[in-house]
Amino acid sequence: MDFKTVIKRIESYMNKFDGDYSDWYVGITNDLDEQLFEVHKVDEKGVWISFGADTEEVAKKVQEYFLDKKTDGKLVDEQTDYRIVYAYKKNSKTTP
Repeated sequence: MDFKTVIKRIESYMNKFDGDYSDWYVGITNDLDEQLFEVHKVDEKGVWISFGADTEEVAKKVQEYFLDKKTDGKLVDEQTDYRIVYAYKKNSKTTP
């Protein structure tokens, strides 16, 4: 999926829920289940969404876009094969 489409779909999803960008975490990965459910402790039935980006570069640009909007997240600087962009609404059970 291209940059604009991923941005539009994530923002559309976020807008369905109350809160600010700072209430969300946006990351990139190549293993969605591990990142969401094991690392971040997101409930499988919780408020989260993911998309496959066309390239690693697109995934990183999407993440940078949301980090600039003040979502939580950790920028991945090194070269990776991460093309899955994910976002979840943080709560008392997620990490962070």
